[in-house]
Amino acid sequence: MKFLKWCLGILLCAYLGQYLLALALPNLVMEVLYHRGGVKQAYNTLYIKPRADEASREVVRPSPDLFYGSCIYNLAEGPLLIEAKVPERYWSMQFYQMNTDNYAGMSNRGDGRYRAGTHVKVTLIGPNSNPEDYSGEVIQSPSQRGIMLLRASAIGEASAALAALKQSRCGPV
Repeated sequence: MKFLKWCLGILLCAYLGQYLLALALPNLVMEVLYHRGGVKQAYNTLYIKPRADEASREVVRPSPDLFYGSCIYNLAEGPLLIEAKVPERYWSMQFYQMNTDNYAGMSNRGDGRYRAGTHVKVTLIGPNSNPEDYSGEVIQSPSQRGIMLLRASAIGEASAALAALKQSRCGPV
């Protein structure tokens, strides 16, 4: 009987532990990514990463077919203005909060709003800001800190996509 109680106790702890791990792990992953990224680049600035190869492991299995740019942000000092030119091929701008949730994004694959050559201007504001205080396209972050990820196709003649990414900006309004 004592053995059975121990087994049930261990199973119950394992069952409850998996939920605690599932709640904590995304936050831990983002904290590590946030602080590692802060060492390589300044916060609230856009960093264009070198093209991924077989040795790249900043993110799990990055695609060599994409150019990546990131802006690790902290909105404590105010909103950020993010500007990007949309290249001919695939392009996306995604926003992630500190629990890895993707809370906003845009792409040139969809309703056609972001066609090639379009100049995208987004004001990123914090969770306590009022979106009505800003004009144009406004994205409200549910967390004070997070990561914005820009991606552009590196397939074929990629110089235009890389140039568009390098012309992009992330900084204080």
